[in-house]
Amino acid sequence: MLATTAAQADILATATNVEPQGFTAGEPSLVVLDGNDDKSTIRFKTSKAGPVVVAFYAECRIAGAPEAYVDIDILVDPAGSGGFAPIPPTNDDNAMCTGHEGFPGPGARSVSAVTAGVINLPKGNHKVRVSAKYVGGEGAALLDDLLLVVEN
Repeated sequence: MLATTAAQADILATATNVEPQGFTAGEPSLVVLDGNDDKSTIRFKTSKAGPVVVAFYAECRIAGAPEAYVDIDILVDPAGSGGFAPIPPTNDDNAMCTGHEGFPGPGARSVSAVTAGVINLPKGNHKVRVSAKYVGGEGAALLDDLLLVVEN
């Protein structure tokens, strides 16, 4: 007889924000993840060492050149490290949404999108942030209706 077990993930933290957040070309901006408490940093605790998945969901809109895009980095500060670093694959140049002209209609284009990363963490207290950067010349971008989920 062959038995199977279902995989189960534990939710370690969540944050939501339904308020729009706009930004323009320049330095990366921290995203306000918790709309109730206006927090950009979310804390979570792991009870054992191992992989943790962080997923960031948002409505993303961009008004700019067709080659413009929003680059999202999920930043984690592992217990005891004292510093935030982007987790793979968000630590590379990735696009949450683009100014691509292939979408129907004029003006800014909106999509619901997700980006996620995974990191092996030690047991302990950790922190997570998300940074957004408009890339590709002049223009503006907007994130709205977002959700952050941390699970292991």
